[in-house]
Amino acid sequence: MVTWQSEKGDIFYDKFGDYDEAAALFQDLINNHGDKDGWLHYRLALAHEMQEDYLNAAKAYEIVATQFRTPPLDSFALSGVERCFKKNYQDYVATVNGFPFTRLELDDIMTKSAMLAQRGEQAVIDQMILQRLIYINALAENVDDTKDFREGKDKIRREFYLAEVHNVNVVAEAEPTEKEMEEYYKDNKEDFVLREDVRGKEIIVESDSLARFLLDSLQRDIESFDTLAKLYSTAPSKRGGGNMGVVYRGTRPEPIDEVLFSTEVNTLTDIVSLDDKYAIFYVLSHQPKRYREYETVKNQIRTSVRAENTKEREEELTKQLRRKAKVKIHKDVVRNPVESEDKLAAVVNEREIRASDVIARNQSQMRMAQIDVSDSEAFEQLLNTIIDENLKLEYAERNKYFLNDGYTVKMKDQIHGLMENGLYKKIVIEGVTVDSQEILEYYNEHKAEYRVPETVRARELVVTSKERAQELHQILVADPEQFDTLAREYSIAPTKTDGGKTGIIRRGMRSGTFENNVFSLKVGEVSDIFSETDSTFTICLLMEHEPETYRTVEEMRRMIESTLLRQEHNTVATEYLDTIKERADIEIFLEPVQEESPGEPNQ
Repeated sequence: MVTWQSEKGDIFYDKFGDYDEAAALFQDLINNHGDKDGWLHYRLALAHEMQEDYLNAAKAYEIVATQFRTPPLDSFALSGVERCFKKNYQDYVATVNGFPFTRLELDDIMTKSAMLAQRGEQAVIDQMILQRLIYINALAENVDDTKDFREGKDKIRREFYLAEVHNVNVVAEAEPTEKEMEEYYKDNKEDFVLREDVRGKEIIVESDSLARFLLDSLQRDIESFDTLAKLYSTAPSKRGGGNMGVVYRGTRPEPIDEVLFSTEVNTLTDIVSLDDKYAIFYVLSHQPKRYREYETVKNQIRTSVRAENTKEREEELTKQLRRKAKVKIHKDVVRNPVESEDKLAAVVNEREIRASDVIARNQSQMRMAQIDVSDSEAFEQLLNTIIDENLKLEYAERNKYFLNDGYTVKMKDQIHGLMENGLYKKIVIEGVTVDSQEILEYYNEHKAEYRVPETVRARELVVTSKERAQELHQILVADPEQFDTLAREYSIAPTKTDGGKTGIIRRGMRSGTFENNVFSLKVGEVSDIFSETDSTFTICLLMEHEPETYRTVEEMRRMIESTLLRQEHNTVATEYLDTIKERADIEIFLEPVQEESPGEPNQ
C-alpha cells in the first residue's frame, strides 16, 4: 500500500506536474505510516518547493538533513535547505503580488553573472520582476495545459534523464583513482619522455680563414661570443647573439649533431665544416634523455584515464542494460526501411519502435548529422542508438532519477522557460495576423525601396589613340560581330580578356559620359567614340537593356508580411508587458543611489 501510494505521488509530481496532489499524498503517507528512510520527507519537500511553499519545504528538507544522514539523500536535502533559505530570508529587495525576492537571491545572481552585475542591481531586479510576472500570467493563461508545453516538458525530461544516467553511472564512476593514474604512468612512460637536448650558441661563416680568426678570438675571450656572432655570423640566430635555444638530438645535420652532443658543457668546439660553410659552437647545457616526474603530469594523466574510463563505463552500462532487456530487431525492416516506414523496426521491453520513428529522429537532427535512411547499415546504427536511449530512460525512471538534486534544479528552470515561450506564443504570435490590405498599403508606402534600377550589359573597347579609335569604330559600325575579336586584340581595359564584356551595369555605377553614350543606345547598336578620361577613347556595343522597374507586391508579399508581423509582435508584446506590470502589486525596497555633488568630499 505504501509503495503504491508513493508511486502514485511520484506520477503526480514527475509526470503530471500536479504538485498539490503529490504533496497531499506524501504528507498522508508520512502521517499514517511514518518515514523510515527520509525519502518521503524529501519528496514532500520537493513538492512544496515546486508549489512555492518555501517555508514548509525548508522544514521538510531540514528533517531529512538532520534525521536521515545517508548519502546521497543528505546532500540533496542540504542543497534544498540552501535554496529555500534564500527564499525565506527576510531581507527583501522586491515583491510581486506579495511574492518576495530576497537580498540573498539578488546577490547570488550578481555573483554568478558578471554581465548582469555590470548592469546594476536595479536592472537585475527589474528582470527578476518581469520573469515573475510572465510566469504567473502564463499560469493564469493555462499555458501548462497546452500541447506545446507538454511536448516540450517531455522532451526536456527525456534529455535530463539521459544526462543524469550519464552523470551518475558513467561520469561519477569514471573518475580515476590514484592507483589507476600511477599504473597509467608506468605503462605509458614513453609518452612522458623528455628528449636529450643541448643549449648553446653558434657562429656560422662562409670563410675558413674568418672562422679561424673567430675561433682564436673566442678562445682568448669567450665573453665576446655574442658580439662576434652579431657582427659576422650568417645564421638567423645572429640577432640573438648566436643563441640556438634548445636543440634536440637528431634535429640538426649529423656532423653538427655529433659535435653538439659530444662536447662538454661550457666548452667551445673546433671549427665544423658544413659544405661551403664553417661553424663554431659553444655548449651551455646538456640534458640527457629523461622522464617527466609523475606529479608534473598528474593532471594530464587524470584527463587521459578519465576519458578511457568514461568510454569503458559507457560501453559497460549499455551492455548491462541490453543483457537485462528484451530487444527484438526486425531485420527485414532494417534491410529496407524506406519502404517499411509504417512497420515495426524493433520492440524494446514491449515498447514499439517503428521505422517512421527512426526516420523522424533522423529528420530532427542537424543537417550535418543526418544519415541516409535508405542505407540499412546507417539506419540500424541509429535504431540501436534509439534502443539504448530507451533503455537508459527506463533505467532512470526505475531508479527515480527525477529526485536527484541536479535534475530538480534544472527542470524547474526549464519549466519557467517553457511557460514564458508558451505565453509569448499565445498572446503575441497567435494574437497577431496580417491581411492583404495591410500588405498592399505597406507596399505602396515603401515602393521606392523595391525599385529595380535601370541596367545595361555591353561590350567596351578602350584605346589611347583617337586615330585607332576612329579606325576601329568604322569597322564595328559596319560589322558589330567583330567586337569580341577587336576588343581582345586592341582594348587596354581589364575587360579585354572577355571580349570587352562589362557585365551588368546599373545606372550610377559608371561616369555620366558613359551613361549618356550607352544607356540611350538600341540593343545591337554601336556607340559614338567618347572619352571617360583625358587619355582614353571608348567604343561600346549595347547587348542588353533593362529599364527601371519595381518588384511586384506578390514578389515582396512574404517579406512584407514578415516585417509587419515582427512590428506588430513587438507592439503587442510591449503593450502586454506594460499591462501586466500595471495590474501587478510591485514593491521595490532598494535604497536609491546617492549621487555626490560636484566638489563634495568623500566621507
